[in-house]
Amino acid sequence: MKSIQEPVGSPAWKTKPVWYLLAEEDRMINPKTQRFMAERMKATIRSYAVDHTPLLTAPDTVADIILEAVQATLD
Repeated sequence: MKSIQEPVGSPAWKTKPVWYLLAEEDRMINPKTQRFMAERMKATIRSYAVDHTPLLTAPDTVADIILEAVQATLD
């Protein structure tokens, strides 16, 4: 119970560049909700026809987005 009562600092997405993989076939988090969250954090959105666990079902897609983010922040 204590863990949900601890104050947290400012989220990193408020001050750092963010990329968001929008999972179009997600049945846990509606894609419209995902888009709302991604836009709210001013993320670079990459939308793909993947499910809720793209790290397992589409690892190449996830890796490509990570590499894109790395390259963009190095430039």
